[in-house]
Amino acid sequence: MAERFEAYISSFLSGDSAIADPELALIDRESEGLSDLEPSIGPAAGGLLALLVRLMNAKRVLEFGTALGYSTIWLASALKETGGTLVSVELRKDRCEATLRHVNNAGLGNRVQVICGDAEEVAQQLSGPFDLILQDSAKALYPKMLERCIQLARTGGLIVADDVLFKPMGMPEKYSTPIHEYNEAVFKDRRLRSVILPVGDGVLLSYKRSE
Repeated sequence: MAERFEAYISSFLSGDSAIADPELALIDRESEGLSDLEPSIGPAAGGLLALLVRLMNAKRVLEFGTALGYSTIWLASALKETGGTLVSVELRKDRCEATLRHVNNAGLGNRVQVICGDAEEVAQQLSGPFDLILQDSAKALYPKMLERCIQLARTGGLIVADDVLFKPMGMPEKYSTPIHEYNEAVFKDRRLRSVILPVGDGVLLSYKRSE
């Protein structure tokens, strides 16, 4: 069912500059041969991210969990229109190198800085504020990094988390349990206003309120 929804939504996104980029198709093909890589966010969630960047006229965006650069290209393509830049953090060196290759091939290299390192450690070294933060790193890090993400987001900014419907989807507990903990923490935090959208494997948008 979800795949049919995704295909239907994607049919309307074909005119978007990002989805038309051949690098996205190349990333999809490369991902198919990697058993240790989670599926990319997909065109529906990618289109949502790009739209949010445009709506916010975002100038600084932060991404945790680059993988091969699928969401990176969606974000960077929108930032090209707003004049903004993206900091993307990925643990594995081979994936950092692959992302740099893909964003350069897409003509977006001047919009993206890829940092190779542990997301939790790198987050402590970064300086905010960021207009939008995408959390798509190792699922065990979601609840651990929430406080730092709130600190790095600007007032009025967004924290976007992917894969937040893992629990009702019946995914293994090692993934779904920390995601569920993250969801609970976000909705209890009075500094945030949040909503879950059934896009892809679930996208949680958290708006940082003024203090």
